[in-house]
Amino acid sequence: MSKKDQYEVKKFYGIPVVNDNSGGYALKMGADGKAKIHTWRTGKHTKGKYRQPGQLLLTENNMMVMIVSAEPMAFKNRHSEVPCQRFLTAEVSPELLERGRQIFSQYQKAL
Repeated sequence: MSKKDQYEVKKFYGIPVVNDNSGGYALKMGADGKAKIHTWRTGKHTKGKYRQPGQLLLTENNMMVMIVSAEPMAFKNRHSEVPCQRFLTAEVSPELLERGRQIFSQYQKAL
Protein backbone atom coordinates (compact mmCIF):
# COMPACT_ATOMS: atom_id res chain seq x y z
CA MET A 1 0.00 0.00 0.00
CA SER A 2 1.41 3.38 -0.91
CA LYS A 3 1.96 6.08 1.72
CA LYS A 4 -0.88 8.19 0.31
CA ASP A 5 -3.36 5.37 0.99
CA GLN A 6 -2.36 5.12 4.66
CA TYR A 7 -4.32 6.78 7.45
CA GLU A 8 -3.53 7.63 11.06
CA VAL A 9 -4.17 4.66 13.34
CA LYS A 10 -4.72 4.97 17.09
CA LYS A 11 -5.15 2.16 19.57
CA PHE A 12 -7.84 2.69 22.21
CA TYR A 13 -8.16 1.04 25.58
CA GLY A 14 -11.73 1.06 26.80
CA ILE A 15 -14.34 -0.44 29.06
CA PRO A 16 -17.84 -1.31 27.80
CA VAL A 17 -20.60 0.81 29.38
CA VAL A 18 -24.39 0.61 29.61
CA ASN A 19 -27.04 3.26 30.20
CA ASP A 20 -28.09 3.58 33.82
CA ASN A 21 -31.51 4.56 35.18
CA SER A 22 -30.54 8.21 35.77
CA GLY A 23 -29.61 8.89 32.13
CA GLY A 24 -25.88 8.44 32.67
CA TYR A 25 -23.55 5.55 32.08
CA ALA A 26 -22.32 2.66 34.20
CA LEU A 27 -19.53 0.14 33.66
CA LYS A 28 -20.68 -3.13 32.14
CA MET A 29 -19.61 -5.89 34.51
CA GLY A 30 -18.60 -9.36 33.37
CA ALA A 31 -19.86 -12.64 34.77
CA ASP A 32 -17.16 -12.40 37.45
CA GLY A 33 -18.50 -9.01 38.60
CA LYS A 34 -15.51 -7.05 37.24
CA ALA A 35 -15.17 -4.56 34.39
CA LYS A 36 -12.59 -5.52 31.79
CA ILE A 37 -10.28 -3.48 29.55
CA HIS A 38 -10.53 -4.20 25.81
CA THR A 39 -8.74 -2.68 22.81
CA TRP A 40 -9.91 -1.23 19.50
CA ARG A 41 -8.37 0.90 16.79
CA THR A 42 -9.41 3.49 14.26
CA GLY A 43 -10.21 2.04 10.86
CA LYS A 44 -10.39 3.45 7.37
CA HIS A 45 -14.17 3.84 7.68
CA THR A 46 -14.39 4.92 11.35
CA LYS A 47 -16.75 7.90 11.63
CA GLY A 48 -16.26 10.90 13.91
CA LYS A 49 -13.20 12.26 15.69
CA TYR A 50 -11.42 11.20 18.86
CA ARG A 51 -11.11 14.10 21.34
CA GLN A 52 -10.18 12.85 24.80
CA PRO A 53 -10.45 10.03 27.35
CA GLY A 54 -13.98 9.67 28.70
CA GLN A 55 -15.45 9.96 25.22
CA LEU A 56 -17.63 7.07 24.05
CA LEU A 57 -17.09 4.98 20.95
CA LEU A 58 -19.37 2.50 19.26
CA THR A 59 -17.92 -0.87 18.25
CA GLU A 60 -18.82 -2.70 15.07
CA ASN A 61 -21.17 -4.81 17.24
CA ASN A 62 -22.94 -1.61 18.45
CA MET A 63 -21.50 -1.84 21.96
CA MET A 64 -20.80 1.48 23.75
CA VAL A 65 -17.29 1.80 25.14
CA MET A 66 -15.72 4.45 27.38
CA ILE A 67 -12.25 5.32 26.11
CA VAL A 68 -9.79 5.24 29.01
CA SER A 69 -6.54 5.72 27.10
CA ALA A 70 -5.28 6.11 23.52
CA GLU A 71 -1.89 5.72 21.88
CA PRO A 72 -0.51 5.85 18.34
CA MET A 73 -0.33 2.55 16.50
CA ALA A 74 1.88 1.66 13.55
CA PHE A 75 -0.10 1.34 10.34
CA LYS A 76 1.48 -2.04 9.60
CA ASN A 77 0.27 -3.42 12.98
CA ARG A 78 -3.36 -2.38 12.54
CA HIS A 79 -4.67 -5.89 11.84
CA SER A 80 -3.87 -7.01 15.38
CA GLU A 81 -6.84 -4.97 16.71
CA VAL A 82 -10.53 -4.73 15.82
CA PRO A 83 -11.61 -1.41 14.27
CA CYS A 84 -14.26 0.74 15.93
CA GLN A 85 -17.34 1.91 14.03
CA ARG A 86 -17.70 5.50 15.24
CA PHE A 87 -16.82 8.02 17.91
CA LEU A 88 -19.78 9.48 19.76
CA THR A 89 -19.96 13.05 21.05
CA ALA A 90 -21.21 11.79 24.43
CA GLU A 91 -18.85 11.59 27.40
CA VAL A 92 -19.00 9.88 30.78
CA SER A 93 -18.89 11.64 34.14
CA PRO A 94 -15.45 12.50 35.58
CA GLU A 95 -16.10 10.03 38.42
CA LEU A 96 -16.74 7.14 36.03
CA LEU A 97 -13.66 8.06 33.99
CA GLU A 98 -11.54 8.05 37.16
CA ARG A 99 -12.88 4.62 38.07
CA GLY A 100 -12.02 3.42 34.56
CA ARG A 101 -8.50 4.84 34.86
CA GLN A 102 -7.99 2.91 38.10
CA ILE A 103 -9.03 -0.32 36.36
CA PHE A 104 -6.69 0.53 33.47
CA SER A 105 -3.83 1.14 35.89
CA GLN A 106 -4.35 -2.32 37.41
CA TYR A 107 -4.53 -3.77 33.88
CA GLN A 108 -1.16 -2.23 32.98
CA LYS A 109 0.47 -3.57 36.15
CA ALA A 110 -0.76 -7.07 35.29
CA LEU A 111 0.93 -7.00 31.85
